[in-house]
Amino acid sequence: MDKKTVLIVDDDDMERQMMVDILEEEYNTIESDCGNDAIKQIDKMGNSISAIVLDYMMPDGNGIDVLKHMNETGDVKKIPVLVLTGEKQSDIESKCLELGAVDYMRKPVEAVLIKIRTHNACEIYSYKKDLELQVAKQMDTLQKQNRLLTIQADRIKKSKEKMGDVLGSIVEYRNVESGDHVLRVKEFTRIISRCYMQNYTDSELTPDRIDTIVSASALHDIGKISIPDSVLLKPGRLTEEEYELMKSHTIRGAEMLENVDGVWSDEFKRCCSNICKYHHERYDGSGYPYGIEGDEIPLEAQLVSIVDVYDALCSERIYKKAYSLDKSFHMIINGDAGIFSPKIQECFRLSREKFETVANKYSSGNQDDTMDETPDDEKD
Repeated sequence: MDKKTVLIVDDDDMERQMMVDILEEEYNTIESDCGNDAIKQIDKMGNSISAIVLDYMMPDGNGIDVLKHMNETGDVKKIPVLVLTGEKQSDIESKCLELGAVDYMRKPVEAVLIKIRTHNACEIYSYKKDLELQVAKQMDTLQKQNRLLTIQADRIKKSKEKMGDVLGSIVEYRNVESGDHVLRVKEFTRIISRCYMQNYTDSELTPDRIDTIVSASALHDIGKISIPDSVLLKPGRLTEEEYELMKSHTIRGAEMLENVDGVWSDEFKRCCSNICKYHHERYDGSGYPYGIEGDEIPLEAQLVSIVDVYDALCSERIYKKAYSLDKSFHMIINGDAGIFSPKIQECFRLSREKFETVANKYSSGNQDDTMDETPDDEKD
């Protein structure tokens, strides 16, 4: 086993040689005759020094100078320093210990005591280094494992989101809508949710919750899978009986999602269920299926509700042409397409430019402002 290295610093040649004689059997010893030379040795050799036996009183850089330098470089935490001195002032001892010396001995010191204290200091610091190395390795392993888990969690999250998008798209194609409805609703939902979070800080919206709402918005019409084609694809106005059947897609969608186990988290399922069930409710109580009003309607459903209506207005449907973005905007602001929360309506107003950028990105160009009749939301 290789010997540890001890640096002996003393301006007295006899004292220094005596320390060498005491320690050389167990350690490799190197010598310095002053503080300044010791500093150079420490800077050069660094962690290869296992301990330093340091005289306090020297003419060219004393023990305090060496300790101060080691504090500046951080070496005092890596190399144990044992201070030897013939001085008897107690303030010197306290000053050395404050600067990081691990031991302080007054001359003359018995040889056996030098050996024991040097050995103990080396062993303690060696154990400390080994422990720090083990901790560093464990931290590195944990960080790698955490990165792997994060990647896996992200893949699982994206897979679940993709599943939601696919299910939402199935409803769109069956409903003879463009395959972009889900994408637009998700983008609109993110825009208005962020605006709401920024303007109403007491809303409890967070970036993570917004991500959940945006993902869940893709499934807002999943219940339409259960609606017969004769009703879902009817180009004209629905009968009262057909309209009641159409309205049931809200509750049916929520029931479908609530019965899905082992795929989504409870939080995501709850968010999806609220959006499915309540996205046709209106702030004044005029919506369906329950006719609840105000903030009895879950916030996530209110957010998706206004963007779903906007997308229905400015998109072509089997029973209507698309309204222009300007008319669609003013129909919502003027209350012609249902009553929404004043806060959400204000966020919609503030987000107009961003909404229209998204709408234009997917626009088919088939917009018509000649229709005077305000469309109902029987199928949206």
